[in-house]
Amino acid sequence: MPLHTHPPASGGGPWIDPEIWKPTRPSDGLLDPPLRSRSASTGFMVEDGRLIGFASRPEKYAGEAFSLDSDITHFVEQYPRVPYRDGKTIRHHTFDFYTVRKPGIRTCVAIKHSSRVEKSGIREVLKLIAAQAGRKVADEIVLMTEADFSRSARFNAELVHEVRRHPVPEHDDHVRQITAEIVGVVTIADVVKMSGLAAEGFRATVRLIADRYFRLADVDDRMDYHSRIRRC
Repeated sequence: MPLHTHPPASGGGPWIDPEIWKPTRPSDGLLDPPLRSRSASTGFMVEDGRLIGFASRPEKYAGEAFSLDSDITHFVEQYPRVPYRDGKTIRHHTFDFYTVRKPGIRTCVAIKHSSRVEKSGIREVLKLIAAQAGRKVADEIVLMTEADFSRSARFNAELVHEVRRHPVPEHDDHVRQITAEIVGVVTIADVVKMSGLAAEGFRATVRLIADRYFRLADVDDRMDYHSRIRRC
């Protein structure tokens, strides 16, 4: 049965209000995570209306953190696939993430659980790629583990992910309007009080942090009413 995002003239299936339901964009990644794994947490999440796959808990942390980072203008998982020479053998490595950070710094990111870094040999692979590919692939090649994401960063990413599941555009627009003239640092509690929306004002402010309208004044702060924020 077809779905229509505009009221059909007559018949033709149910009408879907685009303000209530928006189709999720597919992943931009080259590989899908395995549907089952004995040793890793695998799955998908939706960030900014796009499907993001992950094949481990550290990859999930990374995807959530990259989505929240106001300095990252674009990221995609499971990209790029890079050839490299290992002795006489040509091998390929697909990076877990590719990010673009202001002012245009391209980074290929490999994600490993800290307990598996040595056994995986990933450091040696990244050294070979960096030496052979130079800056054709990226400006930086980085290895990250779960230790690179603080408890506050993980808490904030989970909070944003949850709050974004329940959008209320009119609340977000209201908070934008009442804070349009704000200069300097305020607390989330200040914004909530101005909004008159109580807990819904808190949720709207968190969504606007995720939408990069606000940013945390203290980068490693855990989002709460006391958190200090400023306009981006």
